[in-house]
Amino acid sequence: MSYLIGAALLALFALSPAPQTKEPPSIASARQDPRFHALVEKQFRAYEASLATHCKDIHPDWNRATDRLYGTVELDKDGYPYRATWAEQAPGTACGEPRRFRAMILVREGKLETERMLPGDSDTSAQLEADVRDPLLTAAVGFARDIKPSCAVDVLDTHLLSAPPHPWQEVWLVNICGHRLNVPITFIPDATGGGTSYSISSDKITVAAGLTASGSSSTR
Repeated sequence: MSYLIGAALLALFALSPAPQTKEPPSIASARQDPRFHALVEKQFRAYEASLATHCKDIHPDWNRATDRLYGTVELDKDGYPYRATWAEQAPGTACGEPRRFRAMILVREGKLETERMLPGDSDTSAQLEADVRDPLLTAAVGFARDIKPSCAVDVLDTHLLSAPPHPWQEVWLVNICGHRLNVPITFIPDATGGGTSYSISSDKITVAAGLTASGSSSTR
């Protein structure tokens, strides 16, 4: 699901420059604008709505929001972003439970769009995430007898343990039919750049005790 806004809302890029940051001043200003926050929160709510809890009560902490810029930023003749891509992350709560909300922000030909991302800091693409879900569920079925193939996989948080482009590791905090689990996943990029394989083992899964205030998970 994505949300689009027209040129009128992109006037927010013309706000006064923010203090010097790693991104262009126009992007830094946009990230502080309440209209931008409202737009991105729609994506956060859409993700929560896709989970079994269907939580509508979300509270991102925009004062602690961070971003990750991908590639370079192209500006138009007036100095506004014409093409840019970044991931926006905001810690907060969903129905009282800590979250690290995240969404992809894309500016294309001056129009801003948001796209769904897993919460946390996973480095998977949407396609890779989709590919991993069935093997993850299969591993979870092997971990707990009462988890069935019909169970939904709700990803509540992700932690990047080592970064690409070499094989990298992540731990996903998931809820599957009432089981809250930490699932380690190893991603292995193909040497030819043709794709990425992955490894998930039932014997490496652990029971998660819950989330801490910072959004990290603990096990018992």
